[in-house]
Amino acid sequence: MRRRAVTVVFGLATIAAIVWMLRGQDWSVLRTTLDGRPAGFVVTMGVLAALANAVALLTAMASWRHTLRAAGHELTTVEAIRLYFAGQFAKYLPGKVFSLVVNVRMGRTLGVPAARMASAWVLTLVIGVLTGATTGLLAGPELLGASAGWLILAALPIVAALIRPSLLSSAATLAARVLRRPAPEVDPDGVRPALVTQLVSWLAAGLQLWLLAVAVGADPAGSLLLCVGAFGLATVAGMFAVFAPEGIGVREVLLLAALGVSLPLPVASVVALSSRLIVIVSELLTAVIALAAATLARRAVRSRGEDQSQDSSKALPVRS
Repeated sequence: MRRRAVTVVFGLATIAAIVWMLRGQDWSVLRTTLDGRPAGFVVTMGVLAALANAVALLTAMASWRHTLRAAGHELTTVEAIRLYFAGQFAKYLPGKVFSLVVNVRMGRTLGVPAARMASAWVLTLVIGVLTGATTGLLAGPELLGASAGWLILAALPIVAALIRPSLLSSAATLAARVLRRPAPEVDPDGVRPALVTQLVSWLAAGLQLWLLAVAVGADPAGSLLLCVGAFGLATVAGMFAVFAPEGIGVREVLLLAALGVSLPLPVASVVALSSRLIVIVSELLTAVIALAAATLARRAVRSRGEDQSQDSSKALPVRS
């Protein structure tokens, strides 16, 4: 009963935070920009953008699961879905610690020690910042032109992390000290798959922004790398806005500056706002569907176990 009450309160707080995030935005520009554009094309691109973000979310979950495995704990697919997507709702609340608190509390119910959950959280943060910033390099040619060649050097950290994952473990230890968390104990060999899947997640998330930009008239070929890179950089910058839920405002300003290279500023602002809306809707729907599927799968396994137990009890010989 107590757990259910906490869940209800937490859900209401999340909804209130999302409403607060959206109500402060100027949506009139969105209506003006979409006037006269083929409704079917715009809707199709919006749906594809939501699906791309769902792929980004699922691959991010896979990356997080790899980090937890590297920290020394293996979860089943159903357990990982329940734990990860429950924490997704917490990130809409002000402050960055709520998702960690939710993960630690839920992790205990699944037998995951708090120290390992905290280690996975810190490592996920480090991997997310490193891969997101690296993905941001893709926007360099559009933003800097011919002078963007030196950005290749900025990709060296992630190359080094792939070659020597122990460097990333050291970075996670440093981050833990800054955040005043216990130093994580990480298996370096388990870091590589987390890096790769998180990179895929950033690419899919950037594809979401590109689809929305194309829907309002951006050049498909010229804006692809710009959108993918800009989304990675803007989202990473939003991570450091401690008191802004999901980097609200910070991400939009940076996206506006980047998209202004290939779109008029009013249209670029529409893309930035639409991206925020699509991401929220996609994340909530993906989380709800994933949690519902995990619940059904858990019930099916439990029911199958009960049936097998009953069958085995019926098969026992009756003693006279």
